[in-house]
Amino acid sequence: MPSPSVRAAIIDDEMHCIKTLQYQIERGFEDVEIVFTTTDSAEAKALVDQHKPELIFLDIEMRGMSGLQFLAQFEDIPFKVIFITAYDQYAIKAIRLNALDYLLKPVNKTELEQALERYVRERDKTTKEQVTQLHLFSEKKITDTIALSASQGLFFVKLKEIMYLEADDCYTHVMMNDGKKYLVSKTLSIFDEILTDDFLFFRAHKSYLINLSYIKQYVRGDGGEIIMNDGRRIALSRNNKDNFLKLFTRV
Repeated sequence: MPSPSVRAAIIDDEMHCIKTLQYQIERGFEDVEIVFTTTDSAEAKALVDQHKPELIFLDIEMRGMSGLQFLAQFEDIPFKVIFITAYDQYAIKAIRLNALDYLLKPVNKTELEQALERYVRERDKTTKEQVTQLHLFSEKKITDTIALSASQGLFFVKLKEIMYLEADDCYTHVMMNDGKKYLVSKTLSIFDEILTDDFLFFRAHKSYLINLSYIKQYVRGDGGEIIMNDGRRIALSRNNKDNFLKLFTRV
């Protein structure tokens, strides 16, 4: 990884998790300096004020004060957070929906490397709004907003205002109902995992994820073709045709 070095910290109530992650970082990432670790989330705020890390690896669920309660102590969050979590689809969906980074326990070396490379490349700080949205998800209060991380910054948009998403290699174009378009540095598959179970989105084609509310017309054919409200014609994959028609009649 390129210089300058990254000042990082680890907050986790399981010491063996801290030791494992610290070992991985110190052995594999010489430009990352661990300035402190702690299993006591209640004392973590004072340690942050003292050591001023740029990046914190933070466990979400901890005894006493949770990771989200720890973050709530900051009026403006002065660092980037990479959340550490056990395997929980709901938690992961909530984190992804808010454009936040996470690592699964036990931490995979490749995923750790990718997360650190993203941080070095973007140097973005975690925002208070991202954490607020994540808190709502943790309370099982599904919000109607998604965070889009684009080159111009972080945009919070209403899910119901997204017309469709179009794949562009490792990027995704997000088309809004007012004609605005965002280029996001995430694959369409990530959005597919986030949006298709709980929200009104459907993977019509390998390159398109559509909001069913904005379908203008379905044209019959081998797979068929979907015409969106803005006139965009989207080929429907033959493999997805039956599932689409079932959804379409239900809507």
